[in-house]
Parts: sequence; C-alpha cells; structure tokens
Amino acid sequence: MKKIPLFQIIWTCILILSPCQTVIGQIYSGTGNNPKLTQYMRRSVIEGVNPYGEIEGSPYYPGPEFNSGVIYHKDSTKTINVPMRLNHYIDEIEFKHGENIMMFVKPDEIDRIEFGHLTFIYSEFDPPFDKQDDGFFEVMARGYCKLLYRQSSEIKRENLPVSNFSGGNYRDYFKITEEYYIKKGDEPAQFIRKSKRKIIKTLSDYTTELENYIKKNNLTLKSDEEIIDLIYHYNALKAKKEK
Repeated sequence: MKKIPLFQIIWTCILILSPCQTVIGQIYSGTGNNPKLTQYMRRSVIEGVNPYGEIEGSPYYPGPEFNSGVIYHKDSTKTINVPMRLNHYIDEIEFKHGENIMMFVKPDEIDRIEFGHLTFIYSEFDPPFDKQDDGFFEVMARGYCKLLYRQSSEIKRENLPVSNFSGGNYRDYFKITEEYYIKKGDEPAQFIRKSKRKIIKTLSDYTTELENYIKKNNLTLKSDEEIIDLIYHYNALKAKKEK
C-alpha cells in the first residue's frame, strides 16, 4: 500500500477547511458597499429629516443618537461598525448607510445585534392582549432561558385648556409601554408580570427548586436584578440536569 507523506495530508486538510473558515469567520464592514448589509436594507427616512418633530417625547431607545455596533448573522458571519438605534414606535432597528436611514428587511436572518452596550434579538412573542407577533427585544439575561425587555409606543393626543389666542388646544405625545418576557430556546417569548406566581408558572419545570431559591434569598422578584438572578439560577439548574 502506497504511503502518503504527512505534509501532503496536512496540506490537503488545510485546502479543504480554508473555504469553510472564510465563510464562518467572515467579517463585513458597515461602511462602503457591503453586500451582506445591502440584503437587509429598506428605505426609511432621509438623514436630517425628523418625522416626529411636533410630538413630545422620543420613540428612540436608548436615545436618538446612532451607536456604532455589530450585527451577528445566523450564518455565523458578522457586520461591524454599523450605526444603529431602536425605534419602538415602528418596532424597527434603524441603521445609517451613507446619508440614508434604513431598516432591516429580513430581521429573522439576524442572530443578534449589539450597540450602545445593549444586545437585541428578533423573536416571536405572545403579547398579553393580542395574537402572536414578532419584534425586537433587549436581552437582559442570556442563556437557554432569556429575560427580554420590550418597549413599544403609540402617539396620543391630549386636549389642553382653551386659549384666547388659539382657541382649542392640544398636544401630541408618545405613550411608552414597557413589558418583560421570558424566552426558552427557540420558543416564542412569553409575557410576564413582576410577580412570583407568574414567573414561577412560566418556569414551572423547576418549581420546587426555584421556590426554595426565592425563599432562601428573600427575593420579591419586583426588580430587574432579582428576576435576572432567578433566570441565571434556572439556567444553572437546567445545565446541571443535562450533564
């Protein structure tokens, strides 16, 4: 049987694996002509135009400024240096491309987005008073089980006292709604209230262990920090069981 030199085997392996690595490890830039970013583009508004100028408040989170961030795609590639912000009135993450403000056409092809020290995902969810939907969430606790935070807003009108100069008077403003959700794996995110009963019900596969943990640590589950703590404990219990 003919022996193949060791260096030839190593070189062959390198040639086979190198195309895979260029795909998996590919990093794109958010500036210039980026084909990866272009496939997500949908035109929003032209830079410099504020469609909400006469409305009190802001629909942007964490603020109106664009923060440079990273888009992690589900094909294991990523795009860096993308200026982004969340618009919770239209439930879109807006990003700048040249002089234009764009939105994502295919957010379901994105694994996660990071900017301004925040992490966002796009997920299906079950809202408290409506049919199943999908949208963007801030990730507050990571892992198999995630704690998600969601802001949404609507424009409301408030009638003001009649003025001698302008007659009927009013103001338009953003009414912002804050909600919390728990998401397990690839399941739709489930709405929760900050109550022991609701949270334990959502995490019912470890009811006894979580109730003991809550009692031992005197948790009320009224604060973000305590809920995050409980979620990480749940993930630790699940990981230990699956070993």
